[in-house]
Amino acid sequence: GSDLSKSLELYETASRSIAGGVNSNIRFWEQPHPLFFTSAQGPYLTDADGNEVIDYVMGQGPMLLGHRPPFVTKAVARQLDIGILYGAQHEAEIIAAELLTDLVPCAETVRFNMTGTEAVQAALRIARASTGRDKVLKFEGHYHGWADNVLSNVNSAAAPLGAGPAVLPHPESSGIPKSAVQDLIVCPWNDSDILQTIVEANSGTIAAIIMEPIMANSGVVEPDSGYLEDVRSICNKNDIVLIFDEVITGFRVHQGGAQGLYGVTPDLTTMGKALASGFPIGCVVGREELFKGVAAGEVTHAGTFNATPISIAAACATLKHIQDRGDELYDSINSSGALLVDGLGGILKERDIGHLIQGRPSIFNLMFTARDSVKNHRDVLEADNEMLIRVLQTLIRNGVRIAGRGNVFLSSAHTKEVVEETLLRVEHTMDEMTS
Repeated sequence: GSDLSKSLELYETASRSIAGGVNSNIRFWEQPHPLFFTSAQGPYLTDADGNEVIDYVMGQGPMLLGHRPPFVTKAVARQLDIGILYGAQHEAEIIAAELLTDLVPCAETVRFNMTGTEAVQAALRIARASTGRDKVLKFEGHYHGWADNVLSNVNSAAAPLGAGPAVLPHPESSGIPKSAVQDLIVCPWNDSDILQTIVEANSGTIAAIIMEPIMANSGVVEPDSGYLEDVRSICNKNDIVLIFDEVITGFRVHQGGAQGLYGVTPDLTTMGKALASGFPIGCVVGREELFKGVAAGEVTHAGTFNATPISIAAACATLKHIQDRGDELYDSINSSGALLVDGLGGILKERDIGHLIQGRPSIFNLMFTARDSVKNHRDVLEADNEMLIRVLQTLIRNGVRIAGRGNVFLSSAHTKEVVEETLLRVEHTMDEMTS
């Protein structure tokens, strides 16, 4: 397998000046230790030791069109030549907003910011302002950014149930005050009856229900048939704002996001990641009427870098490409993804290794479990994480990189040939591990 010693040396050096040697805690999960990369192109990354790896992390999801798509880098280079930041408006932000309203079913109005975390905070504020209520309901295993008020019950073991069917909020970090979660209700996902009971118990106090329409941060679990429709109907009956967090699924699973895929339209949606092919961006989009307070200046939404010309240039190029290529783009990503899913499944079955591969062809999860299906975070927690870590450690040494929690992100650069090469490397890895 590949030598990773230069990466390890850089990680040890980094740890002297950077807390923990990384600038995002999720990067601790890289196997066998945080890796350092020097360049990226298409489906490939080159690490500090000179190894070229086939990348299925794709920047944790943003690189839907592969690393460094030339039409995006050209658009950004053109913008760099004329201006970086104006602290004012520019025409391209109108173009990007109109592309979003064309593509995303719920998008009548748009506000841009820099990250998914910020987009979620904006959406929650808009929902609270428009309903005059404070409480927010989220689901176990769903991630909505690292801010205090939503970073609860994400990765950790299942929290105990409270009095009744709701789950006790369990902050995922020290330093989060108890007051931050006093208006947070946590609910198990994919169960309409439990949700209905909790909403009735909190009648008239819930401003918003927020969810990842596909639980992408914990096992890439799709909603059960009819579940999104049930949630939509519960929100309608109780005047609750339904927010889809599509920071991961937006443009990845369909050109209209998961809402386009499943045909269920939320009131607000947060997006980021795949929106600008790796340039930092986030946005909240939704029904125009909900943005009235923002438009009137009564609901504060601010940010020095909101709609920064560089990120907007990247977003315009990305969204235009998605719009122009349409179904053909997704058909090609999905057929590569399906090939990879079938191949992986075949290799593990042949060796009699208990596993589950689930999700969509453009983002799926590999877990080692005896279950034949998982439907929520509690099911995901039963998987054999140690086995996953061993597999990821051996895979990277054989030139295949998969995200630390077993998520596999495809891009349009992962051609049939790249997938076939991946499967050869996976086969070699599994032989090495079982010998």
